[in-house]
Amino acid sequence: MKNKIIIALLVILINAACQSQEVKVFWGKENPLTLKGIPALLTRRGDNLLGYMSGFKRGLNIVKYSFNDLQVKNEYPLIGQSNGKNNIIDNDYTFNNFIVLTNKTYVGVSMYNRKTDLNSFYAQEISDEGKLTGEMKKLSEISSKSRINAGAFEVIESEDSSKILMVNNPPFEKYGNEKFGFKIFDEQLNEINNLEVALPYKDKFFSVKDYILSKDGNIYMLSSVELEKKAKEKGEAGYYYEIVAISPANQGQVTEYKISLPKKYITDVSYKEDGKYLICAGFYNNIEVKGWSRDEINGIFYLRINKETKEIESKGIKELDKSFIAELTSDRKANKGRGISSNFKLENFIQKDDGGAILIAENSYNYTVQRCNTDPKTGSTTCRTDYHYVRNNIIAININSDGSIKWYTNIPKYQHTINDGGVYSSYMLSTAKDKIYFIYNDNPKNLDPTKVASVKDIRPMGRAEKSTAALISLSEDGTFNKKAMFSNKENKVTLLPKYYKKVGGGQLIVPAINRGIYCCLIPLKAGKYRLARFEFK
Repeated sequence: MKNKIIIALLVILINAACQSQEVKVFWGKENPLTLKGIPALLTRRGDNLLGYMSGFKRGLNIVKYSFNDLQVKNEYPLIGQSNGKNNIIDNDYTFNNFIVLTNKTYVGVSMYNRKTDLNSFYAQEISDEGKLTGEMKKLSEISSKSRINAGAFEVIESEDSSKILMVNNPPFEKYGNEKFGFKIFDEQLNEINNLEVALPYKDKFFSVKDYILSKDGNIYMLSSVELEKKAKEKGEAGYYYEIVAISPANQGQVTEYKISLPKKYITDVSYKEDGKYLICAGFYNNIEVKGWSRDEINGIFYLRINKETKEIESKGIKELDKSFIAELTSDRKANKGRGISSNFKLENFIQKDDGGAILIAENSYNYTVQRCNTDPKTGSTTCRTDYHYVRNNIIAININSDGSIKWYTNIPKYQHTINDGGVYSSYMLSTAKDKIYFIYNDNPKNLDPTKVASVKDIRPMGRAEKSTAALISLSEDGTFNKKAMFSNKENKVTLLPKYYKKVGGGQLIVPAINRGIYCCLIPLKAGKYRLARFEFK
């Protein structure tokens, strides 16, 4: 594995000014950037591209761009202080989310009424021009006893982007059974289904990881169920995962699919609904002889479950190779039988035409460091908290349709930034023909083969404004090449992978910013931003 990576690094192109033949980049012009927010993208609507300014505390604006030249055409307020002329949502409402469907875009807001103790969710359409249109519509409400425990709303677009699933999570009851309210709406916000479902689990033992409103019309919940102390068996995991299928067509009929592995903890799992099957894949951690385990990842698993019979028709379990573990940890740990960090989280689940899948995981975590100083004269103590964002290696896993693991590979990446929200870190992903592409900000020294003899020489991307945009192309045989695309320092703006958007045809659009220099909120050097579009051949 090490030899693979060394060979890949030796073929790196250093010329940051050149464009990869595989990828073309188009840049828009510069726009002013204030301290109020960071540009984020929503969707393409015809010749327009709709985005918004993320970070507004007491307001929210939609920005309309021209898709072809990526220029700002206009900016419209959505939430804020109304001047009597604009159609605008009042600040009394709390912004929840945007809802992007095939032909419609909505903004979702909520409000808690102290008099009635009702927490209500509303939606209003945003036209293709970026303006609020029509009337605000109440979609759901939750009865609660206080604002502190008022319940919550989750809104999920269906897999085909034609419907909305609204999940009502009632106020938490530690010893009450888990209850859910589900509503399904079409693109015009007409209610199609309204279900209330109670599951035989206590609130304190049950948690939901995500929801899918599938093409088959069913609602799927990936959940974690913690076993009560008396139900735990020695040498087995104290929890298991479960996919709960809810059928709106059958009055909310519930079907449960248990996901567990003997003598193993499942540390992370991702899944897809595929016709008559549920496909699950993820990482596991071995349970030792004495019944305990370390917080790490020892292997990969894959399950193909028949939805009707609940039988597992394909299954694959593979321990990670020592060389792979050594590459991500050390030879010493690998020789001791240790695994890799449990901070690897599944980010992408790509279904293949042959029924297999490709999983993409990233080593991602945050932590805080607090430093306090005491004045010896006054005895007063002042503290400062720094927020660290770490986004390291990428793992790609290719799984065959029969459940066997075809290959897995490590793409070395080391990003560590402080007090920036992690907006410059992580990666963008696209697929074209038989390749998967990753783009991320990297330390320019990592793109110089004379300075990187092995993976241990990878340097952290800590100063984003001095980084280089790197392109990784992963082939179907598990090998990859890494190239320098351009210098963020020379462009004087830095890519924001956290806010990229896929817009069809494999194209990606991402904002790039220069925060500027401010002193006491006074701009000494004004901030700016541009949009970039990546086209993959």
